Amino acid sequence: MTEGGEAVSEPAAVSLTKTPQKARRQMTVWAVVGSIVAVTAGVTLWVWAPWVDRSPFTAYQIGMQDEEYTVPGSTPGSCVRTAGSEEESVIYDEDGNRLAAGRDEREGERLGPEFGDWAGDCLFVARIDDVPGGLGTYLIDWGGGGDRHEIAEEDLRLSVEAKRENLTTAKKPKS
Repeated sequence: MTEGGEAVSEPAAVSLTKTPQKARRQMTVWAVVGSIVAVTAGVTLWVWAPWVDRSPFTAYQIGMQDEEYTVPGSTPGSCVRTAGSEEESVIYDEDGNRLAAGRDEREGERLGPEFGDWAGDCLFVARIDDVPGGLGTYLIDWGGGGDRHEIAEEDLRLSVEAKRENLTTAKKPKS
């Protein structure tokens, strides 16, 4: 056939079936792309960790003072230390950076007989505001310059009532 004096050839036949080599290559490409997407999503979730509560919280630390080192407070059932002063509780991150601090109240609560080994001792509470959440493990130091020890975030988040309740079954360490 000629069109305007030029010869036109028939179009080449195109195969609509895939060759095994092309199918394998496409499958490999999709597997690599899928793996990259899965790894990216996993890393993003691991770093972001939306299930971790990162909001600042108020921690409460309780401290005990033996009965012989306290005197009655201004109200019935209260007590005041005679040894030492109100102690500061300091919370650090695992790298030793100071995060927050709070002081024991001046007056504490004289514990009754339901507290077993702790009966008669005085319970003091330190309120520590604005502790950054989401770190999991913290270091805490009582009294400044003391030994730091690890404490879990869930323990710091316990209410005063829960910590007080734990004392009813806790054994007093032997001195």
